[in-house]
Amino acid sequence: MHKQCQCGKPMGLELRKVIYAGKVEILHVPVFSCSSCFSSEVLQHVTKDIKALLQSLGSKPTARRIFFSRNNELAEIIRKLVLEEADNPNVDWQSALEERMELRINLLLDLYRYARSLGDEAWMNDVEKKLVQLSGFTSESVFTNTKN
Repeated sequence: MHKQCQCGKPMGLELRKVIYAGKVEILHVPVFSCSSCFSSEVLQHVTKDIKALLQSLGSKPTARRIFFSRNNELAEIIRKLVLEEADNPNVDWQSALEERMELRINLLLDLYRYARSLGDEAWMNDVEKKLVQLSGFTSESVFTNTKN
């Protein structure tokens, strides 16, 4: 999974650990990195959730480890895709990501319908939040079709 860096070289998508305030480890953050100029940027579609997470921690957080993929649906889909397909040199990352997103959205919609049938507002709100995290994301808006 790649996108073009400002230096013209491809940036690969990685799951990184971000350290906040020297105390909090945030794992599985999707970040584009350039091996040529060493620049990096958080995947645009998760920046809002990263910012919200950092704000919730405050300026003097207690030491802990947070799995971002448990807080963001897109990060979780990417994490699972990377884990399951890392050794497959022939994987079409764009198609694989689109397929997994479609499956996850369908599952979340089913869960939402079920939560609604039970009248469980808290569950409905949780599922709705997850659906919003996936809305507006298309793999074509970020990735070039590559087998790397």
